[in-house]
Amino acid sequence: MVIVMSTKIYAPSGIKVTVLSVHDEGEYFMVRSDTSGKVFFAHKDQVQELVDAPVSETDEAPTRNRRNRRKVTSSKKEPVVVKPQVPTDNRVNLNNLTAEGLTQVLPGVGIKTAKEIIELRQGLPGERFSKLDQLKAVKRIDWDEVFSTGEVYVE
Repeated sequence: MVIVMSTKIYAPSGIKVTVLSVHDEGEYFMVRSDTSGKVFFAHKDQVQELVDAPVSETDEAPTRNRRNRRKVTSSKKEPVVVKPQVPTDNRVNLNNLTAEGLTQVLPGVGIKTAKEIIELRQGLPGERFSKLDQLKAVKRIDWDEVFSTGEVYVE
């Protein structure tokens, strides 16, 4: 079995994930959250390339279907093992910040807007954001610009 581990971004929440395996001819990935260690399946549309990750030229890993059966291939390929690199994560989880912390991390956010973000978070189930899109309810901030920097995530 070839193990190809690569760091990517899980789009719905913005967290960094490591791809553990590929299933259903590349349709699904088994990924592990780099921040919490949770392992889950993600559709290929939910996983995006990390912009600053080093790109390695590796052969395509054999894919597996949902029942973990290998796809039959006619040619044998040499297994390529990529050693995982220890990531330095300077990003900030918005679920863990206070109002003062939000004013320091988010550009152009004052204490009033930060308190509005905290009130929105406390009104959600579990008092946590589950997707970055939930923050778009606060209209004073250009969230697309904030999300494009990749410095914030929710988990």
